[in-house]
Amino acid sequence: MDVFNFDFYERLRKDYQQHRSLFVAYDYDNTVFDYHNQGIDYGKIIDLLRVCKLLGFTLILFTGNEGEQLETIKLDLMKKGIPYDLINENPLMKTRKPYYNILLDDRAGLKEAYINLKKLTDEIQNKQI
Repeated sequence: MDVFNFDFYERLRKDYQQHRSLFVAYDYDNTVFDYHNQGIDYGKIIDLLRVCKLLGFTLILFTGNEGEQLETIKLDLMKKGIPYDLINENPLMKTRKPYYNILLDDRAGLKEAYINLKKLTDEIQNKQI
């Protein structure tokens, strides 16, 4: 069953129309990487992030990992061709509070966020927006 949220989508669409770009944040563990080795394929999410990058969106990796773990993650992202512009940073101001138009995270409605962002990127690519 798809989880399309019209109100959520309309706000995302309006943000894009106003700024012609978006801030897309994503988590690493269980969002683009199978942390628990359950055989989960995150290819659709990774492909969507690549499309977002091609559309000029700012991609922000938000992760709780630090130090050596974070360096390992950066290498993994590079190896898999998963784009990012910032890591654990607010793109607009110096504050601890993250800022984004949409968050892809297994603990924050990943399926709903994916479906709504995919719909938007498809419409942008098809020149419907």
